[in-house]
Amino acid sequence: MIKTNILIIVALIGSTVLNAQSDLSFYHLGEQTPQNSIFNPVFFPDADFYISLPLLSGVSTNINNSFNYNDVFTAVEGTDSVQLDSERLLANMKDGDRLSFNASVSLFQLGFHIGKNGAVQLFANERAKSSFYYPKRVMEYLLYGNGEFLGEEVRENNIRGGGTYYREYGIGYSHQLLIMGNKKLRVGFRLKYLQGFAHAQVDEDAYVSFLTDAQSYTVQVGTNRPVFNTAGFDSFDEDGYLVSNANKGYGFDFGADLEISPKLKVALAINDIGSINWEEGVKNYELIESEVAFGGLDLRDLDNAGDILADTLDQLFDYVETTNNFKSKLNTRMFLSGSYQVIPKGTVTATIMTKNDLGKMSFTYGVGYTHRLGKMLTVSTSVSKKPSQGFAVGGGFAARLGIMQLYTSVDNVIGFTDVRKMQNVNMRVGVNFLFGRRSVKKKEKEENGDEQRIKEKRVKEKISPFPDEYDLDHLEEIEN
Repeated sequence: MIKTNILIIVALIGSTVLNAQSDLSFYHLGEQTPQNSIFNPVFFPDADFYISLPLLSGVSTNINNSFNYNDVFTAVEGTDSVQLDSERLLANMKDGDRLSFNASVSLFQLGFHIGKNGAVQLFANERAKSSFYYPKRVMEYLLYGNGEFLGEEVRENNIRGGGTYYREYGIGYSHQLLIMGNKKLRVGFRLKYLQGFAHAQVDEDAYVSFLTDAQSYTVQVGTNRPVFNTAGFDSFDEDGYLVSNANKGYGFDFGADLEISPKLKVALAINDIGSINWEEGVKNYELIESEVAFGGLDLRDLDNAGDILADTLDQLFDYVETTNNFKSKLNTRMFLSGSYQVIPKGTVTATIMTKNDLGKMSFTYGVGYTHRLGKMLTVSTSVSKKPSQGFAVGGGFAARLGIMQLYTSVDNVIGFTDVRKMQNVNMRVGVNFLFGRRSVKKKEKEENGDEQRIKEKRVKEKISPFPDEYDLDHLEEIEN
């Protein structure tokens, strides 16, 4: 039983090969799309009202890893086949390398304005996340064999990994204020109700150690009796489980945007503060022994390494299965950015994104340029630097055709020239429906106001030959 569930955990965590996230190219599009409110609750597109429909409005798929295909596979001489090269894999792996996953599908989104300075947004998203830490030291021991480690303890204190799949329903509100005289400050928040469907995680403090006896070659394996928490995997076939169940939680997003000058803005957002309580379909596995000895195992055949390791663990370690409820936290992210309008329709934005990944903060840096081509098209380019990776060049656009808006973004355009060298891919695509333009109405109002002020000034000049400082109208008010 433990073998099956270990493989399930590995499968969920391993699904990160297909997805990951940084989204800086999309973030640098600013407020062009409703989906940008995912990053900052104050972001609202140039529309009186918008609606985004299921699947059409937003699908993202991503890849993000510390090494690429060529770092793992080598060509078999004389054939067109490739083989998994363990030595090459370990040579290209660094301590602290990890695989992360963060993807979402937009189910529904709707937004409208309240009064002059308020805006409301309703939304529902399908989301999945996971992170996996590569224990390089242990992998070297297992793949190279214990001959090089006789009498030496090999210990890894970062056996960490986890994945979750959930849905969020929420409402957001933002409001514009004037501070320090005439500086515009927008603040916003999003409250989210979370419905959990599947989760797997290993204790944050889990460790494993290997000690090979120099005389008998017996392997002593030590652990701190970690707990493997899982939920939901046996419940997917139950009627109504994917609609509503007992796995519930709450989340919160906060954002702010300050206009320091007409050309300079700064923005701050903190997303995914919250947790999910797992109560339905819970199965936890706690190892009983903290130390066992065995004759060793051979994992040089990487095609069967997972089965060999799972079989060995199943034979060596007794475990206790429980159904105790547990809580999992969301992976909190923070965006800090500054933008400057370098030309009337062009803006440069610098961004720092940080997120909590397996208890460790990771940072992504990016610089982007956004340009408006008339009223229909906005394009964006960016250069970003992610953890344990080189620089990536990305781009995106948002095109408005009447009430319909099309958008897409990619974080690593150059990587598509040779996917074997690609370490990350981040692609978004979708369709929205936007009604009205706030910017046009604002411009018309300002123009009408200017025109009215000009007319009033001309009438006044005709009536009085004196300048404004000699205006005596206030005397009439005193007499009355």
